[in-house]
Amino acid sequence: MSMSIGLSGLNAATTDINTTANNVANVKTNGFKNSRVQFGDLVSGQGGIGVKTQAINQLFQQGTVTQTFNEGQNGQLDLAINGGGFFKVKNVVSDATVDPPLYTRAGSFHVDAKGFVVNELGQRLQDKGGADIQAPASATAGLFASVASIAPDGTVTFNDAAPTTVTVGIFNFPNLEGLQAVGNTQWAATSTSGAEVVVTAPEVMGGFLEDSNVDLTAQLVNMIIAQRNFQANAQTITTNNTMTQTIINIR
Repeated sequence: MSMSIGLSGLNAATTDINTTANNVANVKTNGFKNSRVQFGDLVSGQGGIGVKTQAINQLFQQGTVTQTFNEGQNGQLDLAINGGGFFKVKNVVSDATVDPPLYTRAGSFHVDAKGFVVNELGQRLQDKGGADIQAPASATAGLFASVASIAPDGTVTFNDAAPTTVTVGIFNFPNLEGLQAVGNTQWAATSTSGAEVVVTAPEVMGGFLEDSNVDLTAQLVNMIIAQRNFQANAQTITTNNTMTQTIINIR
């Protein structure tokens, strides 16, 4: 029995180490949210029989913001959200094919060859109505108007004759833990997260990017603790094996 209990402890410690390692690896990833492992005990009858991983939860606390001064005048538009919410982006396979929207806190965008405001993956940033944000044509043929200003509510004003304004959509969810992580610091909505809700009074910071919310010192401490847990559980297996060998030799 102690052999299987120790093995469950090894598996749990391995999960903890892997999760912590992933947090550390993404300490410089913009918009990254660190994860934490939740454990639960296993019981049979009146006694404990080990431990199991119940869930790996992402912690959505805001990371610090860093000023980049990229406010769209040079084509590079960096945005950060102060408070809750996500940017909404869509992957446009073709003009007739659009994948379901994804949500992110990583706000590094630029204007592409068609005038759409996109991220590094080419996904188009959405306004509060769920439409692609596109810069208007410039007076110079073949070029697009640059950004003139970004208001705290997410309203972007372009340098065209009108001038044209559009409001960046900021969306939130009833249950953040229900969001499905899909990589690239992006999440997809699920039935558990609930439907998207437009944030009516967001605070958008132009010329800033949100850093990872990983506390490197805390993660390194947790790595040491998880490693000690792994060693302790490995020792219980070694002890059980020694006891079993002793009994075999007696016989």
